[in-house]
Amino acid sequence: MRYLLTFAILSLFLPIRLETSLVLLRPFELLVLLALITGLATGRWRNLAFSAGFLLLLPFLGWDIVSAFSVDRENGLRELLQMSAVGAFAFALAQEARRLETDKAVNILLIGMAMILAYTIAWHVAHGYLIGWKHLYDPRLAFTFVPIALAGLLIFVNRVKRLTLWIVWTGILPLLVLSGERKALLIYLLLTTALLARGRLAAMVPAIAAGFMGLFVLSTMVDNAYVEKQSQTILHPLRMGQYQYLVATGKYAPGDTPSNVQRAFAFTLSRQLISEHPLLGVGTNQFKNIVDTEFSNLPDELRLEIHGEFQRSLTENGIIGLCLYILIWLAAWIRLARVVNLALHHGLIGAAQARLLPLVLLVPCAVYVGTEASGTRAFVTLILVSLLPELTWHGLCLSLHKALGRHPTSMRHPRFEGRPLPGSAR
Repeated sequence: MRYLLTFAILSLFLPIRLETSLVLLRPFELLVLLALITGLATGRWRNLAFSAGFLLLLPFLGWDIVSAFSVDRENGLRELLQMSAVGAFAFALAQEARRLETDKAVNILLIGMAMILAYTIAWHVAHGYLIGWKHLYDPRLAFTFVPIALAGLLIFVNRVKRLTLWIVWTGILPLLVLSGERKALLIYLLLTTALLARGRLAAMVPAIAAGFMGLFVLSTMVDNAYVEKQSQTILHPLRMGQYQYLVATGKYAPGDTPSNVQRAFAFTLSRQLISEHPLLGVGTNQFKNIVDTEFSNLPDELRLEIHGEFQRSLTENGIIGLCLYILIWLAAWIRLARVVNLALHHGLIGAAQARLLPLVLLVPCAVYVGTEASGTRAFVTLILVSLLPELTWHGLCLSLHKALGRHPTSMRHPRFEGRPLPGSAR
């Protein structure tokens, strides 16, 4: 089951898809179906668990489907099928949270993503792209998630392996710069400052400032227009692209990128739609329909979906949808803080690990969904965030009780005297 669920996540990074007239199918749906059949048919899930993290997902997913049906029946059916696959994954992961060894699952994910990353780089180099490794849309996302998984291991790894991981951590920086994946580089810088500051916010602020200063120096030293332009867009995150200039002249304004221009256009249009439909939104997937219908004269690179789940939820699902979406994130942060405090109290983790866990796991995921187009990957990320408190607690309990030769206890009633895990930092 561990392999089925982790391979299901890894399949979202593969450029394997089957486009039908109704839905887009990936290996993800097949693997989730196999996990459901295995869990239900073998009696593995005799005692079903409906955790708080799983239940908090249901209102948002349900509202997303209702909002899709408000557009038209075909759109609603398409969204229902997609949310069924996503909901089935959430259900399977919720059942497995009690027995899933998270450290082994993270190792599998990291190895798989590293292989995908190697293939992506090799493919681009073989096709003459020495920089800007973004032509394979699905595999390029590994640049974003490898630092997150690697940082998660760095928190708990013992001292013997820590130096090796830090060498690997340093080695992926030039790859991220050459890839041109701005959010991957931004997440890497945030994680680096958090790890070096050991989760202390007071120390992170000057470290982040130093990181941006280093990025500025890099952008001036590197004699490459693409790298310089990508670095500048990170250094000036609030600078919006000039889509009016593109429409009028057919060319991008100096310093603009297609991504920035598209985001500027999407922000302007979504602001208008939000003012017209504040409570319920325009309907799931309706933004792209409006762009294709009313702005068919725009270049293809502008006629894309909203890149950012918070903005998309407010535009398409209204204030109700955004509140349900934000509720999942707030609850995950509060519940994870409770789990971290409980684990710290029982000696399962050290103080530095307690500070780092929310920063390393939640903040990068928020950056990702806040800058990425909607889709199965964004929903799977939301599921992992919502179930993170359960996965963290049960993962720590399994590690401890495996060492002590006991059976894991429940999240509500921990009846053990804990001790710090090997390699924990206080």
